[in-house]
Amino acid sequence: MLDFEAQRNVERFLFREARLLDAGQFEAWLALYEPDGIYWIPSKPGQTDPINVASIAYEDHPILSIRVQRLIEARALVLTPMPRTTHVLGNVEVESLDESALEATAAFICVQYQANMQRIFSGQQMFRLRSVGDDFRILLKRTDLLNSDGTLPLITIPL
Repeated sequence: MLDFEAQRNVERFLFREARLLDAGQFEAWLALYEPDGIYWIPSKPGQTDPINVASIAYEDHPILSIRVQRLIEARALVLTPMPRTTHVLGNVEVESLDESALEATAAFICVQYQANMQRIFSGQQMFRLRSVGDDFRILLKRTDLLNSDGTLPLITIPL
């Protein structure tokens, strides 16, 4: 079991990750990932295989870098006007995996607004984090959408 200070440090890291997305600071957000980090959104509840089963997103660091570059350049028609988001995290639970790795889970809601349309995404997120000094880096961010097996709009800003 983690002590209170360790729990709070992880919560602060998760809140910072969400704040960077909401502020459009995508390069700083990408810097939170380890070079071998993965961003994953499964396409169905309980999905365990991201390789042999289609996912909504399964992106390693090079693909995330391309995504961030597109968001920064904002040349894509789908990004005009640029979407704005608000991420809300709660019910954060953290457990230690070993001396250098932690796993954190959180309930989340992300509201995305673009061109007079508001969309709401919600579900559970799991973060596998590596301790780096007094901070963390993301090894895996898994976002399980409540309606992952439903019809979804385009997700332009990372959840």
